[in-house]
Amino acid sequence: AMPGGGAIEIEVTSAGDYAKVRFVDSGTGMSDDVRRRAFEPFFTTKGVNGTGLGLAVSYGIVNRHHGRIEVESQPGQGTAVSILLPRATAPVPAEPRPAAPPARSVRVLVVDDEDAVRDVLVDMLASAGHDVSSSRSGLEAIEEVRAGHFDVVVTDLSMPGMDGWAVAREVKSRAPGTRVVLVTGYAATIDPGLAGSGPVDAIIGKPFDFATISDAMFESN
Repeated sequence: AMPGGGAIEIEVTSAGDYAKVRFVDSGTGMSDDVRRRAFEPFFTTKGVNGTGLGLAVSYGIVNRHHGRIEVESQPGQGTAVSILLPRATAPVPAEPRPAAPPARSVRVLVVDDEDAVRDVLVDMLASAGHDVSSSRSGLEAIEEVRAGHFDVVVTDLSMPGMDGWAVAREVKSRAPGTRVVLVTGYAATIDPGLAGSGPVDAIIGKPFDFATISDAMFESN
């Protein structure tokens, strides 16, 4: 944010029932379009040097603690990021209220060996009102499927030991009615016809947005 150096100011204040931590830099700032997309998973302005997951993961952490993040920025005038968290003396809601709950909730298992990606997917689906569990590997996922029922399994394609295709085949052999969604950064190289004709019901390419992953939970009409 500050390629030529600069200053960062950190301020902690009380804002009603919330504690507010505000970070202000003197950097390059961002356009309205970039600011609106700042928390979108995999969105980055850093090219190959960025994953686009830092702010998305931060948003998930704050959201789980019933807080919120606010961003103010203009090109050439720096950026201010405010994190508001409930004070210990303030009543905390039992569960965060999803902004747009789905027509129905499903039980989902997210499988990914990358912690950041897995956490983002779990947060996105949980915020939509789904019951979400997660696994760090294909073998761990199969154990989860063996032990309980899942309506949908969302699995990364490229994982060590057991890739997404192998996970999909195992899931279908044990629970044929479970919907399997494959998430991959190589979607452009995969024949779209493979979705729905084999062990995988849908294929999602990275980067993806909230609507794409939410829609994949259900069979399209």
